Amino acid sequence: MLLRSLWVVKVMSKYKVIHTFALTNKRLMRKLERYSAKGWHFKKFLGFLVLLEKGERTHYKYELVYDKKFDVERQDFYRFNGWEVVRNGIFWQILRGEPTAITLYTDNLSEEYMWLYRIRFNAKIMLGCILIALVAHIINEFLMASEVIDFILGMFFGFGLGLGAVNIAFFIKYLFLKRRKD
Repeated sequence: MLLRSLWVVKVMSKYKVIHTFALTNKRLMRKLERYSAKGWHFKKFLGFLVLLEKGERTHYKYELVYDKKFDVERQDFYRFNGWEVVRNGIFWQILRGEPTAITLYTDNLSEEYMWLYRIRFNAKIMLGCILIALVAHIINEFLMASEVIDFILGMFFGFGLGLGAVNIAFFIKYLFLKRRKD
C-alpha cells in the first residue's frame, strides 16, 4: 500500500491538470506560456482540461492555428520556423515554439472559417439529436409507451437544445470576429 502511494505521488508530481476556461483563445495560450516558464509544459488536451508535464523551465511560446486541412507540408513549415505541433485537432492546432521561434502570422479569415465549420458541424449534430428525439416521441405516443423511450427522448432533446445554445454562442463569436475584421 505504501509503495502504491509513493507511485501515485511520483506520477502526480510529474503531471498537472489545469482548466481551459478563458475569455479568449489568446488568453489560454498566454496561460500555457506562464506555466511553461514555471516548468509545466503542454502534454495533452482533455476537453475542458489540459494535462501539463513537468520539465525544465523554458519560456515556450504557444499559438493557436486555425487550419482544417493541416498536412505534413504545413507541419514541416512550422517545424522549420521553430514550432512544434503539440495538438492537431479537427478545427485547430496548438503549436509550441522555442523562445527564439519566429512570431507566427495567423489570419482572421482562417479563424472565421473555423467558426463557420464548427457552427455547421454542431448544427448537423443538433438536428440529428432533435430528429432522434422526434422519432422517440412518435414511438412513445403511437407505438409503445416506455420509460426507456422517454429517457431517450429527454436525453436527445436536451442534448439538441444544449447544442443549440452552444451554436448561438459560436455564432455570436463569429459575428464579433467578422465585425473586428471590418
